[in-house]
Amino acid sequence: MSLKYLFFCDRLKGVEDNINFTPRRSERHPLRFALVLLMNSDEGEIRNEGFTVDISKHGCRVEGVPPIREGQLVRLLPWESPESAISGRVVWVGEPASELAGEAGIEFLQPLASMV
Repeated sequence: MSLKYLFFCDRLKGVEDNINFTPRRSERHPLRFALVLLMNSDEGEIRNEGFTVDISKHGCRVEGVPPIREGQLVRLLPWESPESAISGRVVWVGEPASELAGEAGIEFLQPLASMV
């Protein structure tokens, strides 16, 4: 290998480091299923219906969610098996005027034991 090539590869690695590149802990799988999103509020527990967009062992992306905030604790109840509640934390919320509006990223408090 030439020194020029090695220098180029080193520069690419530096770019990756500068843009805060963080690899995912687990692979995402496109999977759409209906769920109930449970959130606590000053008025008590709020129940909203939504759908998953994709899911991994460590979290999921949901759509059709009400206004929520990053850091908020939630519980996800799949329609198929409502006894299987999954606790999580909101890690990002789509901006209202973006193509991610109405979507949020949920990190599971405990990784899933297996994928569906």
